[in-house]
Amino acid sequence: MDQLGFIALLIFAIVLSFAFSYQQHRAYVGAIRDLADTHDRNGVVVVSGRGKGFLRGCVVILAVDATTRRILEARTMQGSTVLARFRRADFLEGNLKGALEKATSKHMVTALGQATAQFRETAKPTRSLRARSPRTATPEGSPA
Repeated sequence: MDQLGFIALLIFAIVLSFAFSYQQHRAYVGAIRDLADTHDRNGVVVVSGRGKGFLRGCVVILAVDATTRRILEARTMQGSTVLARFRRADFLEGNLKGALEKATSKHMVTALGQATAQFRETAKPTRSLRARSPRTATPEGSPA
């Protein structure tokens, strides 16, 4: 009977862990949606990054204006438990280039590095295809 109690306690702990992880995932998705809805206009890109450690970590979500390369709004989640929540990080707002110097922890530096790399990849100008001569159509509708 003692083993049965331990097994039940172990199963309860695993289910509780999944529930808290799901709740934290929903908070992340909600923060992304909230930021995207707040800054829903052309030229604004929402990016995120994370810095993981053994016990602690940091997740950063940035709303960046692609034309001026300025952070319009930043939110961070730092902590060591699943009870950590996203908070607005006013100190990160401003020029994207100087954001790494404003970081308060090494995990935030890693997260900001990932977010800026994601921004550079997302905001990369698309290459235009080589200019082609316009195709002319024959009266039957097939290309000449």
